[in-house]
Amino acid sequence: MSLRTYVDAWRHSMGAILDLELLPEDADRVTDLPGWSVRDIVAHLVHLEEVLADGTETADTAGPSAVPQDYTQAGVDALHDVGLPDLLVRLREVVDRRAAQLAVLPDDPAAPAPSTPAGAPWTWETLLRNRVIDAWMHEQDLRRALNRTGNLDSPGAQVTVQSFRAALPFVIGKRAQAPAGHPVAIIVTGPLPFAATVVVNDDGRAAVDDNADPATTLTMPTEAFIVLGGGRRKPGQVPVEVDGDTELAHRVLTGLAVTP
Repeated sequence: MSLRTYVDAWRHSMGAILDLELLPEDADRVTDLPGWSVRDIVAHLVHLEEVLADGTETADTAGPSAVPQDYTQAGVDALHDVGLPDLLVRLREVVDRRAAQLAVLPDDPAAPAPSTPAGAPWTWETLLRNRVIDAWMHEQDLRRALNRTGNLDSPGAQVTVQSFRAALPFVIGKRAQAPAGHPVAIIVTGPLPFAATVVVNDDGRAAVDDNADPATTLTMPTEAFIVLGGGRRKPGQVPVEVDGDTELAHRVLTGLAVTP
């Protein structure tokens, strides 16, 4: 996908969050993220977007490959005393400011991004893709907390599902330790359907081979796939149909959480 595709998807999800028109009484609603309320999710988004818009954290080749959890929590804690209405004002302002900065993008997606959360040594492609996934996943967190389903086929959904799908060989081969010669199929139904069969070869490497005959098949709707992929809920808390090795299927479902 192009950098412009990522920016457009990010803007769509951020706009969708603002269009939810969250009310002060929504602030303390519980979400799927342990310890985080609706207000905390908005605070997190404000923190990261302000970091990027201000350019206060320079990317460092020695920085963490992924944003540490304590860094994320510290950003939320720093905004603890800011009410939800004020956070929404800041979010709208920083999204507009960041969008203006991203009106012109680098020609090379693999070029290092100058400013990243926690100084992570990311390329422009990694930075912008991760911002899409983060924004859309949190849009969905808010929607589930409010019981307002939507945008499961939006541009952000497409980027996220594609990213989670690309991780399936790693999940099935390395995390779930599927045996060689035991193809595992993931079938996702609903707004963004797909089917992928992963085969572990004799050398231990896993790859998608849609010509293989699955020995174990896991079928689930789009929302279940992204909830598991984002580590929001555990196996057994979302609808999944299993045909084949149930123990292997459980290891696959447990290992699906790949949110960056």
